[in-house]
Amino acid sequence: MLLSFDEQLFQRTKGQAGEKLEQALEANIQFVKQTAIWGAPIQSDKFLLEQERAEKFCFQLIKNYWGNLNLTFNNLIHEMNTVNEKVEQFFAAQQNSKALFSFLHTQGKVTFEQLIEFIYSKPVPLPHVQTELEDIYIYKVNNHFLVLPIYRENEKYWKMIGAKKIYSLFLQVPLMMIMRPVELMKDFKALLAGQLTANRIATIIHKLVQKIDFENPKSDEVKQLHLLNVRTHFTSGRRHMLKLRKCVQALLENWSTGKFALNTKEQTLLGYMLFQEAVYKRNYRSILLQGMYLIEEERINNHAIELVVEYADVLSSMNPQPDTLVKDYRKNYLEHVFYELVNSVVKEEQFELGMELLKNYELASCTTIFQLLHAEEKETMLHLIEATVQRDIALSVDGSPQNIRESIIIWQQHALKKDSAYYNISEMTSQHICNLLKILFWAEEDILVEKLLAVYKKYLLIPHHFQYLRQFIERRVVQC
Repeated sequence: MLLSFDEQLFQRTKGQAGEKLEQALEANIQFVKQTAIWGAPIQSDKFLLEQERAEKFCFQLIKNYWGNLNLTFNNLIHEMNTVNEKVEQFFAAQQNSKALFSFLHTQGKVTFEQLIEFIYSKPVPLPHVQTELEDIYIYKVNNHFLVLPIYRENEKYWKMIGAKKIYSLFLQVPLMMIMRPVELMKDFKALLAGQLTANRIATIIHKLVQKIDFENPKSDEVKQLHLLNVRTHFTSGRRHMLKLRKCVQALLENWSTGKFALNTKEQTLLGYMLFQEAVYKRNYRSILLQGMYLIEEERINNHAIELVVEYADVLSSMNPQPDTLVKDYRKNYLEHVFYELVNSVVKEEQFELGMELLKNYELASCTTIFQLLHAEEKETMLHLIEATVQRDIALSVDGSPQNIRESIIIWQQHALKKDSAYYNISEMTSQHICNLLKILFWAEEDILVEKLLAVYKKYLLIPHHFQYLRQFIERRVVQC
């Protein structure tokens, strides 16, 4: 079941995107090929629908593809019958078309699972069902509606058509007339994923956002599109990471004051991306500058939940584990910030700052070391270092702290093998502990250094890290 415009275009292109689609579109619209952002657009009045027509089309489309399925549930016969009956009853009443349409364009993008949850009024554990309609996108544009069904057959073609329609809207319609334009741009990006390279997608979005900015007044939506553009650069590989600082600086300059100025959360997001750019370039002074900005005044901590929920494409969201020392520090953004700060403190020989980090922030080391630094009777607690490492190894190997002996044997057999599941954990932990030892040695925390070094040599030693540590200690001894 196709919209008339889609059906005509499909026949002309024989369901082929790429050059065939471009030729078909170029024949219908005047545009300057040399300055086009992404080829020929489509005249928006060709595909935007009035509300009544959009309602009828969506109701019939979804009824045809999703309304006639006989769902089967393992061991849940009553639930199965109830769900099937509710779906059948819903689509039997034509007056439900308005309620359905309201749900669709409120969501923006709807899948089969979301539809069943809407009709049944609660989440339903559905069996795996492959339907001919994959999902549907609906957005309000002024007094009309953009309706994008994505069919499983010729899926790539329909995703490309959907992306072309969204692209055309952003070129032809004032931003204030598009409901939820930032969500629409995210959907545009998602539809292109897998069709074009990440580099090409980032370039298209960058140029499109620049054009939108030029042709529309300042607004929160324009600002959010710029933030999406920066995040796209951040996640699109080396070439775009190298452009990141310029994009962030432009955003900070243009949106630092006024009604739509960047708020603290957004400034923290930009600071985090600049921090990761510094890590990428191994610019240790910049890592210290950006990293300290993030942790001072609890900036990154205060906005932790919002940042992870709203910007999951940028921040790794696994829960922090302050009680663990042996881990992959990249899996949580806060732990990674402290890991890189400690490393940069050592590289720049700012050991006093290093001790401040260790004494003030549990995540800079781990709970045990943090407590030892503040304990009056350190000797009675030193055994906790080995207990922490043993438990961490067991959790990494076995997923449980129960089988410590067996886990340590497996760890010692495989941790240094590059194809091992434990190699990244081993590498990062060894590097981090060596950095901690250098800071503690500088601070003359001799008892703590002796015990931590013994545990490191017993369970976590990587030869070249240990060699650098020995050289550091020898130099410090000579200097003293």
